[in-house]
Amino acid sequence: MAREPEVLALVGATGTGKTAVSLALARHLDLEVVCGDSRQLYAELDAATGKPTAAERAVAPHHLFDALGVTDAASAGGYARAAAPVLAGIRRRGRVPLVVGGTGLYLKALYRGLAPVPDIPATIREAVRAALAAHGPERLHAELAGHDPELARRLAPRDGQRVTRALEVARATGRPLSAWQREPRDAPFGGVERWHLVELRLPRPALHRRLDGRTRGFFAEGLLEETRALLARGVPRTAPGLSSLGYAEAARHLLDGVPLERALAQAQAATRRYAKRQETWWRHEGPRAALVTLDIMEGEAAEAIARRVLASWRERALTGGGPAPTVASQTV
Repeated sequence: MAREPEVLALVGATGTGKTAVSLALARHLDLEVVCGDSRQLYAELDAATGKPTAAERAVAPHHLFDALGVTDAASAGGYARAAAPVLAGIRRRGRVPLVVGGTGLYLKALYRGLAPVPDIPATIREAVRAALAAHGPERLHAELAGHDPELARRLAPRDGQRVTRALEVARATGRPLSAWQREPRDAPFGGVERWHLVELRLPRPALHRRLDGRTRGFFAEGLLEETRALLARGVPRTAPGLSSLGYAEAARHLLDGVPLERALAQAQAATRRYAKRQETWWRHEGPRAALVTLDIMEGEAAEAIARRVLASWRERALTGGGPAPTVASQTV
């Protein structure tokens, strides 16, 4: 008997049109959307996170968007613990949970479980956060390279949130986070066994054109004003939310006098690098997650892409919702 997967996840690099496709899917499936993007969790970040608008959220119920304040620290574990009961509630209502976002580590925490890292003492957390505020993420990245060179090579020097987390673990446990990550994982959150993950992938030149234009639009349509208002409220530039793409560069323009066009160019370059890291993440994670990759065309309509997602969903249902082929990607 055909058995549909319990959760559908729409993943991929930033700028691939996941939100538009999720809304198109809502015309075909009785679904509720769950945020799978670490930046869209922040309530006070609207101008440059690409989160769904109020009108778009009216198409179907949306969950976990705007769940955090800009000074709150986000983490994969915290996200998974918050998302698990949301998925369970949607399933109890007889609807399909659709997780939308490209933050691979957060989604992996949800569908594969977490490495058994001990709790970090508050004193160590506070000391590392104080060092971040005083010296910036690059200094902490250099220290991390001494504790955990394997992970340091994978993290961008300005990725303050992940660098901070890795350094906290190294200081607290005397063991690198990369070693903890190789330990057997806890059980996945929420008891969900059957996931269907679909990655949207644009050709690199088309994606870069889209990202550059979108970032320019963010700067022109409210990013500077939103960042200025947060800073005026006393939010420190080292706040977790303000490490987000675009906001860090906007703060450098506003606080350090970096010329606007240079700040824009830096944000565009950082966004392209981030998209590449996301693509690399899903390429490596694909075999474990039974990922289906849809190679989409520049200008392809969201409705057409949604129909291709649905075709892959139905094909998985015919196999009982079990494992997909053990290849990193397939084109539907």
